[in-house]
Amino acid sequence: MEQTSLKNTTLGNYCLTVTPETHQSHVIFRVEVPALTDEIRIHYSYSPTEEKAEAKIDSLFSKYQEDNQMPTSDRLYIDSVRNLITISASSSQGYEGSCHRFESTGTIIINGTKSTPGMHTREIHPGFWDISFNFHAVVTDKTEINCTIEAIHKDDRIASQPIEIADIKKERLKRERELSVPARYQKVELHSHTQHSDARHTTTELITEAIRMNIDWLAITDHNTLSAFDEIAPETYPIQFIKGLEMTTLHGHFLTLGYQNMIPVDWTTIDRSNINEKLKEMKAQGLIVGIAHPFDVGSPYCTGCRWQYALQSLEYIDFIEVWNSEDPHYSLSSADAIAKWTQLLNSGIEIPATCGRDWHHSNTTKKPALLFVEAAREAKEQDILEAVKQGRSYLSLAPEITLSINGQWTIGDRIRLADVKEIAIRIALENAASAAVVRIESNLGDLYESHRAEIDFQMEKARVEDLLWLRVSAFDSDLNRILLTNPIYFE
Repeated sequence: MEQTSLKNTTLGNYCLTVTPETHQSHVIFRVEVPALTDEIRIHYSYSPTEEKAEAKIDSLFSKYQEDNQMPTSDRLYIDSVRNLITISASSSQGYEGSCHRFESTGTIIINGTKSTPGMHTREIHPGFWDISFNFHAVVTDKTEINCTIEAIHKDDRIASQPIEIADIKKERLKRERELSVPARYQKVELHSHTQHSDARHTTTELITEAIRMNIDWLAITDHNTLSAFDEIAPETYPIQFIKGLEMTTLHGHFLTLGYQNMIPVDWTTIDRSNINEKLKEMKAQGLIVGIAHPFDVGSPYCTGCRWQYALQSLEYIDFIEVWNSEDPHYSLSSADAIAKWTQLLNSGIEIPATCGRDWHHSNTTKKPALLFVEAAREAKEQDILEAVKQGRSYLSLAPEITLSINGQWTIGDRIRLADVKEIAIRIALENAASAAVVRIESNLGDLYESHRAEIDFQMEKARVEDLLWLRVSAFDSDLNRILLTNPIYFE
């Protein structure tokens, strides 16, 4: 029988210098073990191994004599003192064992057949493993440690696009509209940073600039922290806030929005094997979750910026950020994100698109886009987030749009074709001096194109029997997209 070829992957290669101050402490190397791993190997060495100088032994004995309640006579029996460094391992399944030895060099093997004594013999689970160096005794002035951690695994690493469609499912949301509730489009920024992560501006400077731009709702989404909100008194500002953070992991960044008093999931525990469970955990907290800049340049230039997770489902993803940063209409990664989003829509997956300035500073001449979200005039944070989740929004660098079908349905609604005889589309653009072309796009291709700011267009139902969705895009004179609506859906 043909044997499956195995790969040897170095998970980590470490050189560490420790001093006696690390005595009775632990250093942890966290490595990500790939799927289908058969064996983990830990190669280690350290030197020197012991201290023999009488003066150094006298000093060490005096330092620890009282703490250990040792009589002075014990010093007579000590000729040398040695370093004792042991190695332990833990996986997502728990404690995997420890090698408590005096050998200063060796290889520890963990597998499902015969592990090194001290380590459990059982199946290797993928995900983050903690390899811990346990400093029972460090007595030499400097101790040099070398460690290489390897995985022996089947070759499962296949290049793939972010957000694979195969086998992806997402349940459709209910889209009933409360017609009696007056609504308006509100300007929302879903992606911003302060000096609590890597931005240039302070929290106050960010808020001041957002107010100057007449933004209605500002989500502050620092990397892996909510600490900026410790210095915000929301009632003192003429702007509304969304409490969020950008979960900045090693294989993808995603926006998590709607924190009240919840403690965020520990981002350092998220890996490619548990991503679906961690997203489910975040959804159980009541958060909305969106993939940020999925096609940006990735590691090592921007580790995690490019989405690398394989999702079993989009059930726990509420939106995809298809426009990121300033001048997103010039960005190839934004074009790729819109193409992927369109592909998802064409496959019957209803998921909204958003934009995010990824706001780190305001010293720029580039144009930011904003998300215009339709919600009640007196909307609360949860109302805005629900509207984002429903896709009752559009993305724009300047133009503002009113879109309706048969005077009854608009962005984010679903229309049963059985309930209509024809489709009458009404479009009106404002602040649209830069808009040269307007297109009605759909899963059937482009349905209509115009150079006017006001459009009335009618289609017979027979023409669109297979219509799943339509949206509106506006382009400048160079055919750069400057406005993009979320879809109106059909069934």
